[in-house]
Amino acid sequence: MIMDGRVLSKKILEEVRSNVSKGLKIRIEAIAYEEDKESIVYFNSIKRNAEKVGISFNLRIIEGEKIMETVESLNGDDSVNGIIVGRPFPKGVTNEMVSLSLDPDKDIDCVTSQNLGLLNFGVERLAPATPKGALDLLEYHGVEIRGRNVLVINRSVTVGRPLSAMLLNRDATVTIAHSKTSNIKSLIDESDIIFLAVGKPGYLKSSSLKGHKTIVDIGINVVEGKVVGDFEPDVENNDFAYTPVPGGVGTVTSAEILRNAVSIAQNQ
Repeated sequence: MIMDGRVLSKKILEEVRSNVSKGLKIRIEAIAYEEDKESIVYFNSIKRNAEKVGISFNLRIIEGEKIMETVESLNGDDSVNGIIVGRPFPKGVTNEMVSLSLDPDKDIDCVTSQNLGLLNFGVERLAPATPKGALDLLEYHGVEIRGRNVLVINRSVTVGRPLSAMLLNRDATVTIAHSKTSNIKSLIDESDIIFLAVGKPGYLKSSSLKGHKTIVDIGINVVEGKVVGDFEPDVENNDFAYTPVPGGVGTVTSAEILRNAVSIAQNQ
């Protein structure tokens, strides 16, 4: 089964449009440093969705060293409801620096220590857009998470770590693997649901799977001008379900950002 994300994305955007149509005014400012081409592409995709639902979305492409002063300036601008900052950062700027400087009440991608910390208490007032999009996509397609053995192959602060907390909040049994994990193959064999965010095309192939698996492909790779994920369905097999790339988690993620912006604006 292919778990397409486009219908869910459309549903979320309709929900956002409905809130905006009731008079909710939302202004989002996105910050990307000039060499971060992937974030610029990603933010432009969010901007297109924002324009469809009546949200003001401005992308600032700046020199890397100006990121911190730009964040500080937008924190103090009462006309700005939400701020999102592209990653990875240029030399001299760290995750910690941005997370601690960003106003938690304008943090639409849940990267501040306050909003991330709440996930560990089971509070999902806001959630990082990619993990939330991945979990919402599973729920939309009727995939049960409670009690399942779940493997997350990623330990980043933006995907793997918050995703593991959110899975625990849903009563999954969670294992995190990464580049230094020595027994990934056996962990894959033992897992019911596998989240891939490795950044390697064809990292996991359907021909290597044993038993029924659900594969949530969060990887984004460009191969010969085409966007592909980390999972490759290389053989016919009716015993697995997966999210496609493109058209899967990434499609839902940009809509989740706008839904977070609505939630923040409603509470400001």
